[in-house]
Amino acid sequence: MKKFLTGLALAASLTFAGQAEEKVDLDVINKIRDEGFNRSQVMKTLSHLTDNIGPRLTGSPGMLEANNWTKDKLTEWGLKNAHLEGFEFGPGWTMDRIEVFMTTPRKTQLYAMPISWHPGTDGALEGEVIHAPLSSKKDFKEWEGKLKGKIVMVDKVPKQSETSNKVFRRRDDASLENTEKFNVPTGGAGGIDGWVKYKSFFYEREQFLAKEGAIAMVRRSPRKAMLIEASAYQHLEGKLPTIPAISMAYEHYTRAVRLLKDKQPVSFSIDVDVTFHTDDMKSYSTIAEIPGKGRRPEIVMAGAHLDSWFVADGAVDNGAGTAVVMEAVRILKAIGIKPKRTIRVGLWGGEEQGYYGSQQYVMDHLVDRPMNTDEKLKYMAPYEHQYGQFPQKPKAEFERFSTYFNLDNGSGKIRGIYTEGNSAAAEIFAAWLKPFHDLGAETVTLNHTGGTDHEPFDTVGLPGFQFIQDPLDYGSQLHHSQIDTLDHAYEKDLKQASVIMASFIYNAAMRDERIPRKPAPVAGEKAKK
Repeated sequence: MKKFLTGLALAASLTFAGQAEEKVDLDVINKIRDEGFNRSQVMKTLSHLTDNIGPRLTGSPGMLEANNWTKDKLTEWGLKNAHLEGFEFGPGWTMDRIEVFMTTPRKTQLYAMPISWHPGTDGALEGEVIHAPLSSKKDFKEWEGKLKGKIVMVDKVPKQSETSNKVFRRRDDASLENTEKFNVPTGGAGGIDGWVKYKSFFYEREQFLAKEGAIAMVRRSPRKAMLIEASAYQHLEGKLPTIPAISMAYEHYTRAVRLLKDKQPVSFSIDVDVTFHTDDMKSYSTIAEIPGKGRRPEIVMAGAHLDSWFVADGAVDNGAGTAVVMEAVRILKAIGIKPKRTIRVGLWGGEEQGYYGSQQYVMDHLVDRPMNTDEKLKYMAPYEHQYGQFPQKPKAEFERFSTYFNLDNGSGKIRGIYTEGNSAAAEIFAAWLKPFHDLGAETVTLNHTGGTDHEPFDTVGLPGFQFIQDPLDYGSQLHHSQIDTLDHAYEKDLKQASVIMASFIYNAAMRDERIPRKPAPVAGEKAKK
């Protein structure tokens, strides 16, 4: 298979034709591989995060426990200045118990989870069910005056289709080649308008149901096979939901809808206990570092989001990324490196609700941007308002910042890296990947990828990158579902990813120059989500 800049000879120094020599210290790479493959602690770290601590919903006691445990563990490994950096968030929330039954036309237990940040039922709540699909605000008018006292099923039922057999997948040559080919942008810059509409609708729909007198909301889980996804975004203080809500297994939801279509009455009994945590309206990210040389060294960062959803243990989303980043810096400390640049770790809170932690870091340390007061953003996280805002004023660390590396696409091994259109960085990274071709990591693409914490860095014009990973069963089964447990994290993949992450961090910390930057963002361009 053709790879980016193939045919380059492997040596202690790797050279591109027509380019300055890109140095790769293979003696250090050997030490990284030896430590990472033969004395790895990545599975031990991931096990504690998932089996011991468990779910880490932003603002919850579990998330704070994970913050403090990672801070202490990084300190134990020799990192310095380990601390928590806070951001305004709103109340935390945890699920205590749920029991759901269909009581009419027959009694049977239903598989469901409460939807995050919705209240409990204060005892069993029983009521008649109505199917009122509410996909957008334009659907509200049809159901005005019809929902009082009802348990409302708000999602449509898609037409039946064959189930895909592609549950677990490794990237093959064709997939990687397709990822490598650059997708020329068309139709102007993308934006966050879709994300704004998506998040805002959670608030708008719940408020409509409450106004109409509905007693509970039922959503259909998007996956089949009894997999339940129950995430929502209504955590803002003063805008919290007022009616209970659950996400029901696809098969149980569709059965109820079929009964209703047959004109048979359906009733549910819903009993949900939840706890809101309001002692501290902030949530936190964990920060630690391996100091560089001199008084004001440049900075290399690596990170992953520490928070998860609550329905499972958050093993692949994103305990895996957290464990890999922690293992990478443990490896570097274990082999005794003395980096030229400071190596800083960011284990972010609030990624699942909109890059809270990473964006707060960017605004606190790197740039200052004015707040966007557009009314359509009233339900958005405060720091997302600052996407795409100008003028952008660099802070003290902006010029000292070299690069940020992120891992957040499950527990699959690294197959390469997205470079966000940064051609100069692409050639550098191709050299850095050369010692890992035997591990399946070869592909460098100029394409953009979204949905991870590299974006707040990239948005302000700083080099931020996400690795290409094997998908495994991340998207098909695990993402935000109740089976996201340690059983689905693969030791060989996580060891490979840790070794490559450590190598990239080391190379960036030691190269003569910081990672090249793309042209600075300009006013008028829409931000990416």
